[in-house]
Amino acid sequence: MVELRKIDENTWEIEQENEMNVPGRVYASEDLLKGIKQDKTLEQIKNVAHLPGIYKHSIAMPDAHQGYGFPIGGVAALDTEEGGISPGGVGYDINCLSGDSEVLLEFGRKREIKELRPDLEEERAIVASERKTESKIQLLTESEKTVFEVKTATGQDIKASPDHNFLTPNGMKKLEELEEGSFVYVNPFQGIEDESPEEFTVLDEGDFQGENHQILNYLQERDLLPLKSTDRKFNILLKLVGYHTGDGSFSGEKQTWFYGDPESLEMIQKDIERLGVKPSKIYSRDREHNIDGKEFETTEYSVRSTSRAFQKLLKKLGVPEGKKGENDFTLPDYFERLTNWQKALYMSTFFGAEMSTPAAQTNKNMYPPALSHNRSKKHKESAKKFMEGLKQHLEEIGIKTNNLEVFEAESNKENLRFRFGVKNDTDNLIRFFTKVGFRYSLPKQKEAVKAALYLKAKRENVRKRDKIASKALEMYESGEGAQKIKGEFEINDRFIQRSIYGERKTGSRPSENFPGYDEFAEEIQVKDNLTAKVPISFIERRPKEKVYDIGVKHSDHNFIGNEFVVSNCGVRLVKTPLGASEVRGKLKELINVLFQKVPSGVGKGSNISLSEDELKELLENGAKWAVENGYGLEKDLETLEENGRMESADSSEVSQKALNRGKDQVGCLGAGNHFLEVEKVGNIDNEKVAGEFGLDEDQVCLMIHTGSRGFGHQVCTDYLRETEKKYKNLVRKLPDKELVYAPGGSKMADRYFKAMSCAVNFAFANRQVIMHQARKAFEEVFDIDYKDLELVYGVCHNVAKKEKHEINGGEKEVYVHRKGATRAFPPGHEKVPEKYRDVGQPVLIPGNMGEGSYLLRGQEKSMDLSFGTAPHGSGRTMSRSKAKGKFWGETVAKDLEETKGILVKAASMPVVAEEAPGAYKDLREVVETSHDLGVVEKVLKLDTMGVIKG
Repeated sequence: MVELRKIDENTWEIEQENEMNVPGRVYASEDLLKGIKQDKTLEQIKNVAHLPGIYKHSIAMPDAHQGYGFPIGGVAALDTEEGGISPGGVGYDINCLSGDSEVLLEFGRKREIKELRPDLEEERAIVASERKTESKIQLLTESEKTVFEVKTATGQDIKASPDHNFLTPNGMKKLEELEEGSFVYVNPFQGIEDESPEEFTVLDEGDFQGENHQILNYLQERDLLPLKSTDRKFNILLKLVGYHTGDGSFSGEKQTWFYGDPESLEMIQKDIERLGVKPSKIYSRDREHNIDGKEFETTEYSVRSTSRAFQKLLKKLGVPEGKKGENDFTLPDYFERLTNWQKALYMSTFFGAEMSTPAAQTNKNMYPPALSHNRSKKHKESAKKFMEGLKQHLEEIGIKTNNLEVFEAESNKENLRFRFGVKNDTDNLIRFFTKVGFRYSLPKQKEAVKAALYLKAKRENVRKRDKIASKALEMYESGEGAQKIKGEFEINDRFIQRSIYGERKTGSRPSENFPGYDEFAEEIQVKDNLTAKVPISFIERRPKEKVYDIGVKHSDHNFIGNEFVVSNCGVRLVKTPLGASEVRGKLKELINVLFQKVPSGVGKGSNISLSEDELKELLENGAKWAVENGYGLEKDLETLEENGRMESADSSEVSQKALNRGKDQVGCLGAGNHFLEVEKVGNIDNEKVAGEFGLDEDQVCLMIHTGSRGFGHQVCTDYLRETEKKYKNLVRKLPDKELVYAPGGSKMADRYFKAMSCAVNFAFANRQVIMHQARKAFEEVFDIDYKDLELVYGVCHNVAKKEKHEINGGEKEVYVHRKGATRAFPPGHEKVPEKYRDVGQPVLIPGNMGEGSYLLRGQEKSMDLSFGTAPHGSGRTMSRSKAKGKFWGETVAKDLEETKGILVKAASMPVVAEEAPGAYKDLREVVETSHDLGVVEKVLKLDTMGVIKG
């Protein structure tokens, strides 16, 4: 839990500690702080403080709530040379899977994504990096979207939103970019249903009576004693115990050896290190063998530990000593009390060491994987008990086995060989390969991936033929003739004949042209992370449903779900020459015309068609491009932040994917919290400044809140991924990988700043076009000239800017990151438009649909407290999905009209539910807190008359 120290009534500090470079600072009243504490905002503020070159504080504004990396409402200033610029400090995009999608978790467990929330902070998801690895989960989102069902030729099946990313041979691609025949990467290992282990003490000090106290100290220092069944390290030990029982040895009182191929031994090294024990390098030596009179030479690879305590620990956990064939051992005595997934950890590593590799028996059938185990005849009963125990526990997981065979070993007549195999029917083999398989043996794991994919493809082929057989019989029994039935299906006539005349006594077989296993395996390339590319066979739209996404801390930002590898905003205020009484009678008509002229809603395209060259020109010129192309007035540029154009923009630094996403979205409102609001001036706190802004009581205004749509998100996503790959060493030092930054002065920092500036310019141009269309709507409904609607001011919300600030007694150039925050420069500042320089920058803070908005002005104190920054809204108190579960869109709209006279028109009523007033913090409290802090001063309140939502 993050501790806070109260500085004054509205200021709280997170003290600097460990690797933090500055303290954290939270600006909030007591009431607002209660909401901030409900999510991970404080932890994220603390994490941001670790960024190099950060000055003064990592800051949370009064409307702050949890985001990705940076909180929304977070502010940070990083030195342009000693620090850097972080894409996560500007904005980031997430996408969604259906709630029943199963996420593969650490230790071979699986759980539906919708069930992850209770244990989110403790869980680790499996990531397909260079090798399969695990990563902490840092975020889980929930929303409602239209989904598409995707199936592959090898039987994988998932439902996802069209913007969800899938790993393909060409990198991550959104589902909407894929089609039947496209290739995606899958990992067929499913794991076992997650369940909480029974908690019991496996080992404690009493088990080590008489041992040297140094052994006890060594184990206790590494949290290996006492050892409980619920400890994470116990699960790691289960794998090592299973493998060593199969292919390990002890030498003396210190040395513990593991044998295998080099790649597999690297996995063992990593797990030994996780226990806090130091492993050796990987050794190799050539060895000569003579088995049944056949001489041959092999290279033996091994890794060892020289920890006496580690050796004692393994022995206490049931690893046999000496020659295993001469040892009277069975399964460990604690084995019966373990969960199925824990038993599978032990069995899978033992099988990795001892079981046969998957191979073809006939053209289209697999050999049953077989386990052989030699033991001295005098230990026949314990060996039988050991093997029968493995069979029993496989059966509990749903994996059938053949009978246990016992016969004399050919190489030593004093030994018996015990052997059983996994029954080789298709479904049973799939269960074995995808639930248990072979750990610590990369070659066997890769072959198991091929085998599982082959068997699944074969099963899909047979199921398709079974459906044809069933349909053919149904047609025949309803009176259709054989010839007509044969013409309905692209399949050989003999198959139809056997289906309708009852000649087939068994299920269908694979088609003649279905490949044999060896042919299939030769074509499938399995990567070291155990994924392989397979074609999509089916994509079909499904109804809306609750969807979920998780964020992982690993730099590859993917996870495995259902076997698939998956993975700038602002506001402006326009004043009209109309009074509220003039508008009220035509408000409904106005709202309808505005809705018609400004496209809104998820996936809505623009009424403007741009070529790629035109879009690039827009990206480099922002609102200036819009004005020059007839969307607005030259004087509009005078009252826009940055005059509506970031001069640093360079469209050559923007990806083709971002260009494709942006070219059809200029002039679109979008959805979510974006809106058009018809408002009237309500209570005025400072009449003099209101007069400077040209506003009087009851005057009608228009507020526009939208951003750079999918274009800005794509720019951020592109550079986030690229930065993570280029600066892996920097990523490892950060407490949250989403904070990854491009170092100041680097080419990457320069490139991202130029690309981000394009996103800001896109948003400027987007709002400019929307404003022009809205002006035309007023002109159409009322007898006024559209030019009589004047822009008061336009600000940015999600941006990083190069600015100079007084820091530590001198002027420093910094990247000020404002994520869900807005600039609030004071009177006299050179960046404030000349028109308002004497009174300070206008600051716009919109609220929820029923609460209206505020116009404020920046104050001198903001430069010291928040690098010239104010809140950008009221901030959410509940997720969108939670809001939809609590509110009904139609009811919200009806209540607003009946109780406050506010008209609501939306492309989607669920969006109205998401944006219900009850889902947001108290805007008045946010504004009062900011006013009391001195970062802004209240000027006037704007009351909502009508709202347009996506």
